[in-house]
Amino acid sequence: MPRKVSRKHANRTIALCYVRKSWTNKDRDKDDTANGDNDLDQISPERQRTHIQAVCDAHGWTPEWYEDTEGHKSGMHEKNRPGWLALKARLGDPDVIALVANDLARLHRKGWRIGDLLDFVEQHEIKLVLADPRRQIDFSTPYGRMFAQLSAIFDEWYALDVSERWKADIAHRKSKGITVGLPPFGTKRNKETRLLEPSNEGAWLLPDGTWK
Repeated sequence: MPRKVSRKHANRTIALCYVRKSWTNKDRDKDDTANGDNDLDQISPERQRTHIQAVCDAHGWTPEWYEDTEGHKSGMHEKNRPGWLALKARLGDPDVIALVANDLARLHRKGWRIGDLLDFVEQHEIKLVLADPRRQIDFSTPYGRMFAQLSAIFDEWYALDVSERWKADIAHRKSKGITVGLPPFGTKRNKETRLLEPSNEGAWLLPDGTWK
């Protein structure tokens, strides 16, 4: 293991604060997921920011915000999260004292990535803080690190399970002749049968070539 990077004499006041919005389908049978009407998960970006700001205020840290809140930003990957990649590039700077996120799943939904992150913050003497009062972990203890690893494994399993169930749901819909996604131009989806039918609302082709 690389030796720790001592920062005792650095002026460290910056907390890198990360917010990520993921998408879940809370009730596949009732929600119109095939029409793109997915429910946001219960941890809204606003709530995340409130929790994180409270932690920074309590410690006297200056928050520096990084966010992935537009569209679907899966915690299973990094390349689709520009906010996280920018934070990661900044994490080793000498003025950084902490990394703050609402909960562990906001950072990653892969066990090995959490393990790498825990090693990095320990080696660079950076505090890793979870802002949600219900999900706080003391990462300085062996028990806390072990609990974090177990939590990350369950988070990874959950993400994979949701993906497999969603694929099975799509296959089931297609087997019944139900399209998945936005209805094609000029059609609408019957609320009872979920099958496509011609739209009676009409459509306008605008001069700029777009339609409405």
